[in-house]
Amino acid sequence: MLRNIGRKFATALLCAGLAIQFAQAADEGVKRDSKPSQLPAQNLQGSPLPFNIQMPPTRPKEDVAPNTVRESISAEARANFVSSMMAMNPFSMQDMVAMMAVKYPAKEGLSYDDVVTAMKTKANELNFKFVGHNPLWKDIVAITGKQDTPRVEFFTFCDAMVAREILDLSIEFAVFLPCRVAVLEDAHKKIWLMTLDWDVRWLDSSKNPNQMSASLREKSIMVREAIDKIMRAGANGDF
Repeated sequence: MLRNIGRKFATALLCAGLAIQFAQAADEGVKRDSKPSQLPAQNLQGSPLPFNIQMPPTRPKEDVAPNTVRESISAEARANFVSSMMAMNPFSMQDMVAMMAVKYPAKEGLSYDDVVTAMKTKANELNFKFVGHNPLWKDIVAITGKQDTPRVEFFTFCDAMVAREILDLSIEFAVFLPCRVAVLEDAHKKIWLMTLDWDVRWLDSSKNPNQMSASLREKSIMVREAIDKIMRAGANGDF
């Protein structure tokens, strides 16, 4: 029972994280951009499971009405699943988070404002709407009074129509919308751009028949490429 629940939750984790990347649509502007993405393509079709793990049968194909809230698994089942997964995991928490992050250092000589301006310029070129800004570090300074607090701000981009498609597929994706890029200073005052990397092609290795449509899959891949181009433009100061 718990193994079946665990598999369902694992698939949900992978699918849910994808919303961070395909909350935004990449339209023809992305296709016209001559700069290729530096992100590696994923091809996990038929990849073997580690340690010869045998998974239980998957759920059958389901007809789910759009915008339907799915029943969540219990906190106990979720804790059991995560505990079992962590027991085989050799990585630290920091390692695991770092694995999920796409990171680009800003070119030497660029100011923080240069990086942000270049990102917004590229997003506009690709028809990705800039929808939000959270200067978190200012709140930290105001509360703590520590003026040397490293700068960290969050910039969000979105395309309403693709976001709507994502919500129609799984309304729980709402917790990941819209797509966010962090621009921050590290301990050495070096500027970095970071976002979560979720590639829908990871799901190609799943045997669960309840997958996204081919059209939405292509849009989500294009979004991943577009976010990468926005970040690289910021890192390179491409106005």
